[in-house]
Amino acid sequence: DFITIAIDPRDNTAWAGSFGGGLYHIDNSSSPKIFKQASSIGPTVGDPGSYRVAGLAFDADNNLWVANFGASQQLHVLKANNTWQSFTVPFTLNENAVAQIVIDDAGQKWIQSPLGNGLLVFSEGNFATTADDKWRLLRSGTGLGGLPSNDVLCLAKDKSGFIWIGTDNGIGVFQCPQEVFNGGCETILPIIKEGFFANYLFKGQEVRSIAVDGADRKWVATASGVWLISRDGDKVLANYTEQNSPLLSNDVKRIAIDGATGEVFFATAKGLVSFRGSATEYEETKSNVLVYPNPVPPNFSGLIGIRGLPENTVVKITELNGRLVYQTRSLGGQAVWNGKDYKGARIATGVYLVLSVDDVKGETVVAKILFVR
Repeated sequence: DFITIAIDPRDNTAWAGSFGGGLYHIDNSSSPKIFKQASSIGPTVGDPGSYRVAGLAFDADNNLWVANFGASQQLHVLKANNTWQSFTVPFTLNENAVAQIVIDDAGQKWIQSPLGNGLLVFSEGNFATTADDKWRLLRSGTGLGGLPSNDVLCLAKDKSGFIWIGTDNGIGVFQCPQEVFNGGCETILPIIKEGFFANYLFKGQEVRSIAVDGADRKWVATASGVWLISRDGDKVLANYTEQNSPLLSNDVKRIAIDGATGEVFFATAKGLVSFRGSATEYEETKSNVLVYPNPVPPNFSGLIGIRGLPENTVVKITELNGRLVYQTRSLGGQAVWNGKDYKGARIATGVYLVLSVDDVKGETVVAKILFVR
């Protein structure tokens, strides 16, 4: 019954939260370390045998923040020095409900509070004292936060540092998270245009999960399939359903993205399926561009990925004599190509050059692709 996972940036071990069984640390040993009785993880009020961990997130200092659903102290931190500290939410919450945690660029914790409570924001200030702790409870209504609904279902932070909030009545965006405690930051409700009509993004729909890819596009899970939204939320780029794609069910519960490969994973009511996305995270220190598959085997009809590029780079595919075959742009750190030229014809057997184009270095050969027909 694990419902949340965080990867430790120090050693790549996994921390997993169970809705009843406490907090697990899973490493290379034969059995995981479990935190529940005799630990800072508290039992559920009214159900002393249940230790519910519903949210986990590491901050920039490698401290692990833990949302303890239903406990009297709902928020804990396991510091990098292996000591614990606990915090009590200063608001009355239905069932003391806390879940997903997202940490913004200022280190503030945005905490989903299910069951219609709204959205919590917390800043701990100095660990040595609680006098400088800051809390805010965001809800629907002008001056209260302006959420589309108090029933918050998911959170995500995008490449601009904005906080995206999925509710049972669409999406809201905090574009000024650094001002959240000053009272001047309210939710923006993105407006999407469809022909001559316009409406709030996903108004009237449950937004169950939001994932941000390397190009800052938003993948959104709903009961009507998966939606790919532009970085600003003003355009629908694609809608994947079980009718027009390999998606196993239109009832999509959760989305996750492997930033290194661009692969997007969809958890549905009928199982898990993945899709090779076109955008990856750009790695500044990466020195080699990876092309896959390479060599390209006979009868291959999928997309060829070119990974490890700077964002929004012009990418050219040419023959060895320099004749241009295809040109595209990278999304995030990756470009994709279907192995065809501009006329839609499959290219012949041979070696092809991948050129990256920028204003400083001009055209640079970054990889070669071998096609076997």
